[in-house]
Amino acid sequence: MTLNNVTSAILSLVVRDLILLLVLLAVVTLLAGTKKVAYAVLKRNFVGYFGNPTGYVFLCIFVFLTSVAAFWPYEFFNQNLATLDQLNYWFPLIMLVFIPAITMSIWAEEKRQGTDELLLTLPADDFDIVIGKYMAAASIFTASLLFSQLSTFVTLAILTEGAVDTGLIFTTYLGYWFVGLAMIAIGMIASFLTGNLTVGFILGALFNAPLAFASLADSISPNQKIAQWLAASGIARPFDDFGRGVISLSSVGYFLLVAGVALYASMVLIGRRHWTGGKDGNTMAWHYIARVLALVAITAGAVTLFRNKDVVRYDATEGKVSSLADATKSLIRNLDSDRPIVIDAFISSDVPELYARTRYELVNLLKEFRSEAAKQERTIKVNLYDNIELFSEEAALAAERFGIEPVERMVREKGSFQRKRLIMGAAFRSGLEKVTVPIFEYGIPVEYELVRSINTVAEGSRKRVGIVATDARLMGGTVMQMMSMQQVEKHPLIDELAKQYDVEEVDLSGPVAPGMYDALLAVQPSSLAPDQFGRLVDAVKAGVPVAIFEDPIPFVNAYVTPTGQPKQSPGSMFGGGGPQPKGDIRELWEALEIESPGRAAMQGMYSPDLVWQQYNPYPNLEMNINDLWVFVKDDAPGVKKGEALSDQHPITSKLREVLALYTGAVRATGSTTLKHTPLLKTGSMSGLISMDKVTRILQGQSTLEREIDSVSPGLTIAMAIEGESLSGSKALAEDEEKDDATAESDDAGDGKESAMAPVKAVYVADMDMMLPVFLQIRADPEQAAEMRFQFQNVTFLLNAIDWLTGETEFIEVRKHEPIFASLKMIDAVKEEASSEVRKKSKAFQDESDATVREAQEKMDAGLKSLREELEKLQKEGADGRISRAEIQAKVQEFQTRQEREQRMLDVKQTKTEREMQKNIREIQRVADQKVTAIQNQVKAAAVVLPCIPPLIVGVIVFASRRLRERENISKSRLK
Repeated sequence: MTLNNVTSAILSLVVRDLILLLVLLAVVTLLAGTKKVAYAVLKRNFVGYFGNPTGYVFLCIFVFLTSVAAFWPYEFFNQNLATLDQLNYWFPLIMLVFIPAITMSIWAEEKRQGTDELLLTLPADDFDIVIGKYMAAASIFTASLLFSQLSTFVTLAILTEGAVDTGLIFTTYLGYWFVGLAMIAIGMIASFLTGNLTVGFILGALFNAPLAFASLADSISPNQKIAQWLAASGIARPFDDFGRGVISLSSVGYFLLVAGVALYASMVLIGRRHWTGGKDGNTMAWHYIARVLALVAITAGAVTLFRNKDVVRYDATEGKVSSLADATKSLIRNLDSDRPIVIDAFISSDVPELYARTRYELVNLLKEFRSEAAKQERTIKVNLYDNIELFSEEAALAAERFGIEPVERMVREKGSFQRKRLIMGAAFRSGLEKVTVPIFEYGIPVEYELVRSINTVAEGSRKRVGIVATDARLMGGTVMQMMSMQQVEKHPLIDELAKQYDVEEVDLSGPVAPGMYDALLAVQPSSLAPDQFGRLVDAVKAGVPVAIFEDPIPFVNAYVTPTGQPKQSPGSMFGGGGPQPKGDIRELWEALEIESPGRAAMQGMYSPDLVWQQYNPYPNLEMNINDLWVFVKDDAPGVKKGEALSDQHPITSKLREVLALYTGAVRATGSTTLKHTPLLKTGSMSGLISMDKVTRILQGQSTLEREIDSVSPGLTIAMAIEGESLSGSKALAEDEEKDDATAESDDAGDGKESAMAPVKAVYVADMDMMLPVFLQIRADPEQAAEMRFQFQNVTFLLNAIDWLTGETEFIEVRKHEPIFASLKMIDAVKEEASSEVRKKSKAFQDESDATVREAQEKMDAGLKSLREELEKLQKEGADGRISRAEIQAKVQEFQTRQEREQRMLDVKQTKTEREMQKNIREIQRVADQKVTAIQNQVKAAAVVLPCIPPLIVGVIVFASRRLRERENISKSRLK
């Protein structure tokens, strides 16, 4: 299967190359038909280059250098992405060697051999000669580039097991080709200036050096604006789009205009024979110099215009890693053009492998934000401080001005765990508004963080979300547990919401009217006092958007009262307290026109049944979970695609997996006027179980398999509710009638009752799906790397709040997930090595535990007889038959021996632990060596193998030339 994928990827690249070659062939055919001399020059130079073994030597050197630059740096494997970032960095230097090697002989060789006069006497104009020479050099470079591309792509295809992003690699090499076109044209100027090959090579490198090194202008120019202008004038800025998989009008225009100006300068140089030496020679020289300078100025203006009005941009990557979501583009389009936004992003040079993908995505998106803003005529200034050192001035600026400090992360690199400090944050400013993201955690969508921050500073005001104060204590507080007060930390979800909304606690001491809050978040509302609960129900009926999480049994937070159980008072230090009144959840269900399967409970309350499902996508969890852990996923038995997580609603569309723990079920009532959309549903192997049975199971009195008696497929555990409610309008009418002393007729009241009140809510029959651990896994997936969890609980929660507040563009941004091609072959080797380490580590741990247990048993056996003897003496001492001194001596002997045996056991345990750790380190070292060996083999193969074919062809060409030279020579002369 892997071989088929690799073959398919290579064929896909070949098809793209063939299309490009057909276009170029059409151009050459047109040239052959209209400019016969130019075609003859092209053919002569192209065949002459590859008819000489020297050409294959240069080709071999070019392929060798590109392969070394692409795969040899440590950053390639550390980044673990199938990109050509390392080659992009070194490519300008490679071109400074290879391009002059091609162009130095274009005209200098003609002068040296005296064939320039023959060319100039052909029945053709100067344009024919120049364009023929140029296209010959471009053809030579194209052939070399295709060979390098194929060898590089095959290596990446093997490393990614065929999942390489063909569009990205093709576009990157297309960028190399455009760079070559521009540099060849400039190198031709050097060749037309001299008749010496060495001088032509040196001048070609010198003329191209300013464009290649312009990106380093900030290190030589103290003026920031001048440095930025110089950097933008080099090849790095326009090539950057190609290197990220984007074909843009500004980049293509830059290279074509530079090549056009250079070719015109070459025509001036070859045509100077017509006017040098005459009486108007100096005048004509200044005239042509002015022409060239005017063309340079026009080119600079055109490049600036294209860059600022880059209306044509196409992301050719298959994973769309350099694209913005449509919602993001819409947000940029709607920004106030009179309110500029400044983004200052700081990224350190040394980024751990875990953050490499985040860094890649962050840099890509920031550049796309800049381009999209220019296209939409919106002002977003991006100051990207990339590859900065932790002690640099940029790092000091980030800390002092924006509070972006280096953070420490424990990572495993080069065979050892180490703490690494990195900077990867950004500050967003607009007017007096400011938002800072101190660190882009690698598990959180980068585009979402950027869009949310931009929107916050652009709007200047935020929507309000009220957190209803319930037993869940999302805002933090204290609870009584085990006869002591314990502190509850603020839920991390609140901090997440606070990045986008104004979040405040609502105690429901008074009514909540529409408009006071854009949405309410009520977790376990049944724990509210009756008057508070009634105000929440009234708010729902009045049309206040509400997210409700009501759990039949909060599995983790034991201090939260389950739905069907009485609420206990906090009690006192003397053990007082008793049941407190609480709201009846059925009143809220009635307002939402829903119900939850269950049965009556004590004190007139109602206890919902719990949902079970026989499906576990994580076999490693089998020993720690049961079927009351409900994995909501399309892969569950009996689930159709887009049904478990509804693709019919924006909250769950394109989500993959959500985990609910000990959840209830919910369904619409038979006579509903509202629209109920199931968001999360179980599969066919699911059903309901009563709370009484669950209690017995949790107490160890029974098992889930024994208690299950029926199957209820397709249960809904979360639902979106919207529409117009007649019951809500009646409640509003009654409130208005009480407050309106001027209401005099019943007809007016009836008119109010007939009006329909809006209802918008999300009801989830579980609160454990918002546990802090899900936010931790989202921010740091590596902490559960062995399990490879795919939970999207946090995304579901945020989507629900955004849908209620109307911030649906953020939902669309979260759905936009670029696909990165990783080095799967290396990942497989690492995973195999890690699996072997885990397996052997467990074996060593078991062996260590067995050794310690055996020593413990031996010690207990040795002390058993002494303990029995001591107990016997104590009994005899009680009868007065044994003296107290004798008993005390025996006790002392027992204690001394027990301490000695315990010391021996401790020494044994310490030694065993030390030996175990030594063995684990050894197998970890072996595993790391295995990974490093594979990486070194890949490097060697990627560098050496591509050089063999051109060398073989070069040897064949050399041999054939020698044979042809010796054909008509007599044997006597050969001796």
